[in-house]
Amino acid sequence: MTPRLNKAAWVVTAIYTALLTTASLLPSGQGPLGGWDASISPDLQDALHLPAYAGLVVLWTLFYSTWSPLSTRSILAVTCACVAFGAAMELAQSVIPGRTCSLNDGLVNALGVILGYLALVAWRRFRPAGPAVCQSGPAAQESARCAE
Repeated sequence: MTPRLNKAAWVVTAIYTALLTTASLLPSGQGPLGGWDASISPDLQDALHLPAYAGLVVLWTLFYSTWSPLSTRSILAVTCACVAFGAAMELAQSVIPGRTCSLNDGLVNALGVILGYLALVAWRRFRPAGPAVCQSGPAAQESARCAE
């Protein structure tokens, strides 16, 4: 990947993570910042955790791939970090007005991350092989698949 694409991957991943963090930690209910989520049903809020955290693991994994070749182990490491991030967001909500730390939300966050992980592993398994796939970062030349 070119330095421009590396930077773009970082910017997109950082903005997505910042937006997810902001949405997770804004107060709910009454108050100057509260009430922003009143028009979203609780069921829809819960359902949005799945794609939000699947997207998180996909973006962080793709960003990681800009500087190191992907392996199932590296995808798993990013997945674990994203599960920890989701748990940290839930714990942080315990001190935010109108928010609560919810085990159910934490489990849905983790499920979203796992779904993203499974999508990435399936993509790695079934993607077409070729030189374009191997040009993912400076360490790509060291990868056995890219050495061909």
